[in-house]
Parts: sequence; structure tokens; C-alpha cells
Amino acid sequence: MNRTDAILEDVTNHYNNLVHEHKQLHNEIEQCQYYAPDADLKNLKIKKLKLKDELERLKTNLTILAGNGKNYCHNISNF
Repeated sequence: MNRTDAILEDVTNHYNNLVHEHKQLHNEIEQCQYYAPDADLKNLKIKKLKLKDELERLKTNLTILAGNGKNYCHNISNF
């Protein structure tokens, strides 16, 4: 494994960790949507949207990098 492969593997792992965090936020929002204060719920939703934006950006970049003949996208989770 060369340095580029190692970096891309790290980015893929970071992406998958963000997917996990996104799913946890989704579950937390679902569980507290009826009793949490509006401000708290709003903050959770903003955090979830920011994660989604970062996930989309990383997925796009990994897909572009995969165009060089290597498939880094097969290890990424969907959110």
C-alpha cells in the first residue's frame, strides 16, 4: 500500500465514522422530537445537516479519486 492508498483509506474510514454519527443523530432526533425544547432539536438538526454536507463532499471527492482506476468507494457506507 502506497502513501496515497493509506490516505484514501483514512478518509474512507473518516467518512464511515461520520455516517455512524449521522445515524446516531437521526435516532436521537426521532427519540426526542416530541419532548425536547425546540432550540435543542434545532441544534441537533443543524448538526445533522452539517454532517450530511460533509458526507456528500467526501463521497464526491472519493468518487473523483476513484476515477484514477482504484475503487475507494466500495468501502463507504451510505447514509
